[in-house]
Amino acid sequence: MYVVISGAHGIGKSTTAAMVAKKLNGEYLTESLDEIIPPPQFGPKSKEKILGQLWHIRQLILKESKMINKGKLYIADRGWADIYVYSKILLNDHAQNILLSLIEAMPKKIPDIHIVTTANISRIKDRILNRNRTALHKWGEDDLNYLKKINQGFIDFAKAFSDLRPVYLVDISGTPEENTKKVAKIIKDHL
Repeated sequence: MYVVISGAHGIGKSTTAAMVAKKLNGEYLTESLDEIIPPPQFGPKSKEKILGQLWHIRQLILKESKMINKGKLYIADRGWADIYVYSKILLNDHAQNILLSLIEAMPKKIPDIHIVTTANISRIKDRILNRNRTALHKWGEDDLNYLKKINQGFIDFAKAFSDLRPVYLVDISGTPEENTKKVAKIIKDHL
């Protein structure tokens, strides 16, 4: 089974994905698997916005290549929807159209379950500030308007697809343990 956990940067999805994978004896597929190509600058202040999206596409290809055991539970930190949401916010129309047409033509795995995370904006901002990243301000990760747009983009995505396939919008404003319990229950209900 393939589960994707999506959401805004700093929201707590990586922590939740890792903890859920451990709790359910699944394999956690981290956001960044690359050991060859370092990431470009991300965020609204980046001059390399399309390169950032291409780098994330590479990570998704690497993740999907690791899913070789059909009987195993894979919990992925980020999926194709993340590229879509961030592209809509970060890229101009021309760059977005090129990138989305590329994604459309690529073979990709559709998750069996898609957990889309959300939280109160002030809670997300607090979590981002507690990350202690040196590039936080340089990348614009702490830009409140940007964060609101990204969070709303994920909410809109979840609402658009929730009637079509197993897409769940989950508020992860709680503790890591509470968030893990919520997400694990959704997945267990599908096992």
